[in-house]
Amino acid sequence: MKYVILTIVALMIAGIGATDVKECKKGQPFPLDVEVVGCEEMPCDIVKGTTIVMYVHFVGTKDNIRELNAVVHATTLGITVPYELPKEVASVCDNLMYGAICPIDKTEDVVYKFNFYVESTYPEIPVSIQISLIDAEGDSIACFVCNIKVKKGATKPLLLE
Repeated sequence: MKYVILTIVALMIAGIGATDVKECKKGQPFPLDVEVVGCEEMPCDIVKGTTIVMYVHFVGTKDNIRELNAVVHATTLGITVPYELPKEVASVCDNLMYGAICPIDKTEDVVYKFNFYVESTYPEIPVSIQISLIDAEGDSIACFVCNIKVKKGATKPLLLE
C-alpha cells in the first residue's frame, strides 16, 4: 500500500507544470510528460529570437542506450520540413538532468532539457513541431508533438520600473 501511495504522489508531482502535448502519429513511445516552460496548454505562444525550454521526462525502451539524439520536424501550411539542431542541443545524453548519464537502460526514467531556438527570421504563423528522441539504431525512444504560435517580440526595449 505504501508503494502505491508513493507512486501516486510521484505521478502527481511529475504532472505539475506539464504541458498538454500530443502523441506522434506513428505510434512511437510517448514521454511520461513534457513541460514547455511558460506554457500549460497548446498552442504555446513563442516569441521570435528566443529559446523555448522543454523538459522531456521519458523512459528507456531498451537496455544500453549509449547515443540518443533529438530530431525535429516542423509542419505548417501542410508542409513538413526537418529543423536542424546544433549538435550540443540535439545530443540527449549531453543534456540529461539530475545527474543522469548515458547509457540509459530499459525502464530507467530520465529528463532531457531541450533548448529550441526560434530564429528571428521565422515567419509569424502556427507551427506543429514533432520532437523524436532517436537512438543509434534509428529507433524512436520517445516522440511528441507540440503546437506553437510564433509571434513578434517587442520592437523597443521594455523599461522596468
